[in-house]
Amino acid sequence: MPLIDLDFHGTSFFESQTGQIRNTYSLKADNAIFDEIHITEDMSTENDQTKDQWGLETRLLARFLGNLEAGNVQNEGIVIEKFAIKRRKIDDLLDTTLSTEPFDNDKQFEYIDYTQANDRFIYSIVPVGENELEGQPNSVEIESDFVGWWVVDKDTKETVGFDKTIDSSDDISMTLNQGREQIETMSQYPSIFYTNQNYHSMQLQAVFLPEEWNRTGRQYESFIHNFAMNPKPFIIKGSSGEIFVADLHSPQKSSPKNTWKGRDYYTLTIEAVEVNDYDDYMRNG
Repeated sequence: MPLIDLDFHGTSFFESQTGQIRNTYSLKADNAIFDEIHITEDMSTENDQTKDQWGLETRLLARFLGNLEAGNVQNEGIVIEKFAIKRRKIDDLLDTTLSTEPFDNDKQFEYIDYTQANDRFIYSIVPVGENELEGQPNSVEIESDFVGWWVVDKDTKETVGFDKTIDSSDDISMTLNQGREQIETMSQYPSIFYTNQNYHSMQLQAVFLPEEWNRTGRQYESFIHNFAMNPKPFIIKGSSGEIFVADLHSPQKSSPKNTWKGRDYYTLTIEAVEVNDYDDYMRNG
C-alpha cells in the first residue's frame, strides 16, 4: 500500500479529495501488520509489488529483521560506522570535512570548531557506512561571531587569543607582499613585471594576564614550545572576517620589571607570514 504525502496511491485504494499533507515530521501507524516500511524523498514511486531498494533519497527502510539497521546510507544492509562533520559557507557548493566521529549507539558526542572565520555556515552531520558511502546529511545553519585575533592549531584544537590590551588600542599591521620587479630603463619610466606571488605578512600583539594556576612565565614558555618553535602552519583569524594560514616567528616579550603573583602580565608580539590558502589547507592539510 504505497502512499504519497500521506495520501493513498494506486487503484486498489481510495484517493482522498483533499490536498496532500506536507512537511510531515512524524507518522504513527497502528492496527495493521507491516512487513516493511520504506520512506523516501523520491516521488517517482511505481504502484507494483516490487520492494524498493536503498537509494540516495532513502530516509528510512525498515525490514524488521530484529536489528536497528534502518537508516539512510546509500546501499542495502551496511552498518553505519561513523559520522562525518562537514562545513561550508552559505554561498559555497563544496563541503569541508572537519572530522569523523565513531558511531556509538545511544551516546552523544560534542564537537567544537575553532577553525571557522566570522561568517555564516552550514554544518552537516553525515552517516558513513562501513563501505565509506555517505547517507543523507542532517544540516543546520549558524553564524560565527567572535572578537579579537586568534591563533589556532588545527590538529590539537589549541587556541591563543590576541584580544587584550592595557591603556591602548593597538592596531594590527598587515601587508600584501606582491611579486613585483621594477627595472630601470633608458626611457623616462621604469618597466614593471609581476609574478604570481601574493601573500600577507602581519604583526600580532596582545597583553596576557596571569591565570590562577599559571604565572605568565609558564604561559610564555608554553606558547614558545607549542607555536613559535613548532615548524608547521597555524590558522590566524580576525573578528572582521579575515582568516589566514601562516608561519609564526620572532616572538618578542615585554613585561614590568618588578611584579608579584597575580600582577605579572606581559605583552607578546609575534610575526606571521601567510604560507597557504585557507580553503586548500582545510581540505588537504
